[in-house]
Amino acid sequence: MTRGISKTLVFDARNVADNNASNWSFIYTTSLVKDPRWNLGDKVVLPDGRAFRYSKSAAACLPTRGAESTLLGYTAYTVLAVSASAGDTSFTVPAATHAPLAEDELRGGYVIIWNDADSQSEFRQILGNTAAAANAAFVVYLDGPLSANLVAATAACETYKSPYASMQTGTSVALSKLGVPAVYVSAANTYFWLQVAGPRFCDPQASLTGKERGFAWRHDGSIDDLDNGIEDDASVASVVGGHLITGTADGNGPLIMLQE
Repeated sequence: MTRGISKTLVFDARNVADNNASNWSFIYTTSLVKDPRWNLGDKVVLPDGRAFRYSKSAAACLPTRGAESTLLGYTAYTVLAVSASAGDTSFTVPAATHAPLAEDELRGGYVIIWNDADSQSEFRQILGNTAAAANAAFVVYLDGPLSANLVAATAACETYKSPYASMQTGTSVALSKLGVPAVYVSAANTYFWLQVAGPRFCDPQASLTGKERGFAWRHDGSIDDLDNGIEDDASVASVVGGHLITGTADGNGPLIMLQE
């Protein structure tokens, strides 16, 4: 495939369908086959401020609950076995514990590189990778050149898949909710659009009334008032998700403003 940086498309009045009426129908679809126009993590921003990320499910995802990313990292901190030079746009990730890896499976993910000095440590997005058997070394292609030499047996790295590569509606306080699916996702390995910013509805807890306008994510993807999040309630993830635009849990809505 052709490697390039992730896309962010902003649609305005020039991007309209027939009869001068906006049509964002592609956002409200799901598929078991990846759309070749998009890569995981690509972002679409609509005129009203709603923003969506192209995502893939690990299990069913509800359109009224926040979806959590199940990924905890791909390869752990491992010392490099192959050196690389400043200016290179790829390097070899050393053999480490990981599942069999398909070509470009890590596209949209990230790599953290530790060097001799903290000032030479680097962070890059991954644009692609070579295929590899389980636990084998592989090459990653970066969104920018290395700023410093990477010396084998001295430098080290760890890698992450795209955080949008494994989403689900779950019940874990320890997994961060990243947004609300645009539509119902019925099963794993489904591609869909995840709303990450802008106006939205999401299932509220009864505490979201009156002056409680900011919200935090609960374990089940519903939203709760910030006091519970600050107090580290056992069911609240302590992650601020946004604020109410209008309405409350005991009235219409609420209509919320998601923040990415």
